[in-house]
Amino acid sequence: MKVICNRGALLEALTVAGTVSSGRTPKPILQCVKLTASEDRLVIAATDLEVAIRYADTQVQVDTPGETLVPADRLRDIVRESIDDTLSIELVDEQLHIKGQDSHFRIFTQNASEFPPIPDFEGEADFSVQGKTLKQLIGQTLFAAAKEASRYAFNGVMTTIKGKRLILVATDGRRLALAKGDLVESERAQEGGTSIVPAKTLSLVDKLISNPEESVAIKITENQIIFHTTEATLTSNLIEGQFPPYDDVIPKECDRKMLAGTADLLSAVRRSALLTTQDSKGVRMTFDKKGLTLSSKSPDAGEATINFACKFEGGDIEIGFNPIFMTDALKVVNTDEITFEMLAPNRPGLLKGGPNFTYVIMPVNLQ
Repeated sequence: MKVICNRGALLEALTVAGTVSSGRTPKPILQCVKLTASEDRLVIAATDLEVAIRYADTQVQVDTPGETLVPADRLRDIVRESIDDTLSIELVDEQLHIKGQDSHFRIFTQNASEFPPIPDFEGEADFSVQGKTLKQLIGQTLFAAAKEASRYAFNGVMTTIKGKRLILVATDGRRLALAKGDLVESERAQEGGTSIVPAKTLSLVDKLISNPEESVAIKITENQIIFHTTEATLTSNLIEGQFPPYDDVIPKECDRKMLAGTADLLSAVRRSALLTTQDSKGVRMTFDKKGLTLSSKSPDAGEATINFACKFEGGDIEIGFNPIFMTDALKVVNTDEITFEMLAPNRPGLLKGGPNFTYVIMPVNLQ
């Protein structure tokens, strides 16, 4: 195998693949990436046995086809630190030679035939979605998935199809984010079928979408989901478990409603949280006919009060929220205005950014 590579393109491919290869596994072979040179591309494959990726680098000149297995971190680090625009990669016996203008590295390789098989995308997609739409849906939900949870389903994002729309939902039990987007193709999609996709998988998919105008083809089997772009194919196991019925979580009756500019409210919440601490991290939100007053206080830090002009309908209410949970949602809203609806101080609030983004946030007790 001998390939001349564009260093920048190779580094991008290795960086993405390296997030899949497992550096903590006791199996050395899973710490490697498989390099396959053929025709006009170098395919870089990696897996941790739960998620697998095939990434095609086409900015190459393949002089001699072939394949090998090489430690992912070492190859990535060499490519990253190189000062050359192009690098020569050649397999000689069981060593991979990486040569630049003033450098020469030799890495010991392993037998490529021992690497676990990684599926390619075959047949027709169940449905397709535009890259920028999928990135938006991921950005509007992934942050709300649980980082650590006893209920494993909370560590993923639920996907479902309704009509010609893709719906993503994530929750950690204290908040829930729901986003909707149009499909490009949906002829083979299973109406109402749901899947729970690991958060790590969707984070990788977000990185893979380099062209926002390109469609991402998606296929779902009984226990796997496959994403396919021009450059990459990502396969992932699905999460087994029961996702909560999200429709039951979304408040149906709220008699108080605020209308506000997204950026202005984000600024106000951030400022009101400046004097919160780990022990006193709630922000008090007081709504009345004059608008909204945000306040926080801490015995150690002090007090903050922000007067925020907004449109408010309904009776006066005083309610507390975690400001981080509020700002997380406001940062991903893609509308200039939001609505925030409430029923009572001990009931969840409902934030909406247009018809396609819904966010439920549980209140916190204020001392």
